Amino acid sequence: DGADDASVSIAQGGGGEVWRVYDRVRGETVALKILSKDAGDQEAIALVREAVTLSSLEGLGLPRVLAFGSIPEDGRRYMVRELVNGESLEALFARATKSPWLLGLVQASEQLTILHRSGILHGDIKPANIIVGESGDATLVDLGLAAKFKEAGVAPEGLTPRFAAPELLEGEALTVRAEVFSLGKTLEEGLRESSRSLDYETILALTQISQRATETNPAKRFPSGDEFAAAIRSAAHFSPSHAFSTKPWRVIGLDATATRLLGDIESMAAGDVIFVEGAEGSGRSTLLRRIGWSLGISGKR
Repeated sequence: DGADDASVSIAQGGGGEVWRVYDRVRGETVALKILSKDAGDQEAIALVREAVTLSSLEGLGLPRVLAFGSIPEDGRRYMVRELVNGESLEALFARATKSPWLLGLVQASEQLTILHRSGILHGDIKPANIIVGESGDATLVDLGLAAKFKEAGVAPEGLTPRFAAPELLEGEALTVRAEVFSLGKTLEEGLRESSRSLDYETILALTQISQRATETNPAKRFPSGDEFAAAIRSAAHFSPSHAFSTKPWRVIGLDATATRLLGDIESMAAGDVIFVEGAEGSGRSTLLRRIGWSLGISGKR
């Protein structure tokens, strides 16, 4: 209700559309992701998954969820999150730009490792889901296919075949190395479309990095996104990363705590009250936001 009339569509797909709108209530420009009228259960589940996943990863460099709910008139789900300024790698590649796309890919790869160490697999790494600002700062977006990390991998919820590891197309599980493959394919596309600002030796070194990342045998790939990123930093003569010394980890045990609290809430009788206690910075607000999204998803208040 607080959105300004001067709204701009910035992305489409996944059964909906993303708008850049000015929120008069918050006094800031935000991203509004809203499902189309014909979106099905799969698209609704993906939006829910993205909201819940982002709410558990505050402080890790991803956009924060500000609101989640349904439009009263037609029941369509929507999510409001912090706006990520910049363009996708997909858009930059399409223009064959000389923008700092390579540094953006490096930062996205490091951010992906932070997700992995936080227990989350992104599920859909591709140029369209990496937003790069003018300075080269990058952010991963669209966690609608995210999954909880398991050593043996998890079944992918969906695939973009062009960037999917070959083992996923054969029905095998999503793993860290499968996501490294997607990073390698993204690098490959960048070299094909936007390498004009790179010298021959750098292109050759980056090509070798891409080839290793996209090996058919997962065991031959880089074992993690940060090792892939480190190889690019060395080849392109970028400065060392400080990503892992400055970013906090997500709330420890959030999934179990949220599940237990939801169970307590569902068993409450009229007039019952639950107090959530904890020291400043312990993650109470993050936990309660996640509970709020979950209650909204189930139609409860």
